[in-house]
Amino acid sequence: MKKTLLIAAIAGLTFIACKKDRTCTCTNSVISKSSTQPGYTYTAQEPTTTTTKYTKIKKNSVYGQICVTQDITQTANQTVYTGSTTTNYVVTTVSKNDCTLK
Repeated sequence: MKKTLLIAAIAGLTFIACKKDRTCTCTNSVISKSSTQPGYTYTAQEPTTTTTKYTKIKKNSVYGQICVTQDITQTANQTVYTGSTTTNYVVTTVSKNDCTLK
């Protein structure tokens, strides 16, 4: 009985720790975009998908830890030149990267 449990435990550890090719697939979408510019409107776009293939890695390796779902908020200054007038606006973009490692 003990031998069977030992063999099962070793086989389980080997399976968990095995290195194989894995793919990180992320769906990237912009949730909202706003600006301090008067009359600014944002038209939603279709989400994009990115795929990164890793060769012979463990699921808990550094590359596996990079493949994570993220909520991102970015704020940027935008300068608009109209003739001799310069106007500054702030643009805020909220996006989501939904990732899975297979």
